[in-house]
Order: sequence, then structure tokens, then C-alpha cells
Amino acid sequence: MSSPLPLDELRPAAPVSARSLSPAGFLRRSAAALVDGLVLIGFLFVDYYMLVTLLGWSVDRRAAGATDALFFLVAIGFAWAYCALAESSGAGRTLGKRLLGLSVRDRDGEVPGLGRATLRFAARFATLATLLLGWLLILVTGRRRALHDLIAGTIVVVDDRAPA
Repeated sequence: MSSPLPLDELRPAAPVSARSLSPAGFLRRSAAALVDGLVLIGFLFVDYYMLVTLLGWSVDRRAAGATDALFFLVAIGFAWAYCALAESSGAGRTLGKRLLGLSVRDRDGEVPGLGRATLRFAARFATLATLLLGWLLILVTGRRRALHDLIAGTIVVVDDRAPA
């Protein structure tokens, strides 16, 4: 067995196509989504606690007010940061994806940019609006893509890196 030439280490790696990556299955993606959902729900409780208990804002259930608007703005901002920023970072994964060994990739097999990750985040509302029928597309599409993946041009793949 010969050792690689010193110049071989300087050559760029061959490009990776999303077609060569192994798409993540329904159960594994669902488990990762459950973990991410628990993180987001935990944040919602913290958000609510801070606005109502610590800041003393009123919560009048008869009419929406400033507390409700701020609650939703902070919640959506955190959800965007948690999903889109994490999925467009170097790892391409949220905590749930990291724990389950998954990552999000674009058509070229690369971690998606912030724009594509933001589109994927916004498209999740379409998946929710279909009463999760958009999620069930994972079971019937060739590359196991949900509705928000089809809209954003992404794929969730099995990532062989150790959880970090």
C-alpha cells in the first residue's frame, strides 16, 4: 500500500453531489423533529415566563395585546435562529439532527446558505398548514423529502460525523 503524495493533500476534495448522500428515513427524521420541537416548546415557556412573570406584562385572553405580539415575535425569531441559522452553519444541523446523526444539504450536497435555510424554515409553515401531510411526503418521495424540503430544494441526509 503506497502512501499519498504530499501534493495530493493540497488538492481540493472531489465535489459531493446530493445524489451520492444517503437520505434520512422517516423515523429518524421524526425523532430529530421531536427533539427540536421539545427545544422550541421549552423556549416558548421561557419566553412566556419572562414576559409575564419577570416583566409583569398582562395577559388578557379576551383581546390580543402587546404581550401577545411580543411573545410571537420573540418566539418566531428564536425558532428562525434555531432552525435557519443552525442549518446554514458549518454543520448544517439543529440539536435534534445532531443527536440523530443527520444534516441538511442543498442540491449540490453542501450545507445550505442562510437564504435557502430561511426559505426552508418558512416553508415549514406550509407543512404544518397541511396538517402534517407535507411531512408524510417523506414516505413517498424518492429522496425522502418533506414538503418544506421540496419547496426549498434541500434534503436531510445521514451524516457520518460524530455528534459534536
